[in-house]
Amino acid sequence: MHKLKFITAVFILVITMAACGIIGSDNPCKKHIDKKTMTDLLTEVFLLEAHISHQQAISNIRDSLPHLYGGLFQKYGVTADEFEKAFECYMLDRELMNIVFDEVLSNISIARSKADERKEAESDDLPPENQ
Repeated sequence: MHKLKFITAVFILVITMAACGIIGSDNPCKKHIDKKTMTDLLTEVFLLEAHISHQQAISNIRDSLPHLYGGLFQKYGVTADEFEKAFECYMLDRELMNIVFDEVLSNISIARSKADERKEAESDDLPPENQ
């Protein structure tokens, strides 16, 4: 008899939580972006922001942000809304977000090293009077 009361109480609790929105499709963490995709996407977001911040001479570049971000989101198969909700979920898990940010910083460091290598190789190919 006690087992039946317990099962009934758990069932009522689950139904109540679903009705209150604690469990349901509106939960922003229900659909989130996997860690690798989020890391790669955030890496590109930070690189895009760095590029934009160095383009001060182009006054209307900020007007192109929705288009630029739209291209990134399309590349990774997510919408801006999905990204925003996933980012909020990652921010709620401090440990996971620290791991993601560490990987993003590592990716940016690798990208910078590769860019420096390309720049150095290009300068080695220039005639001495152009260096």
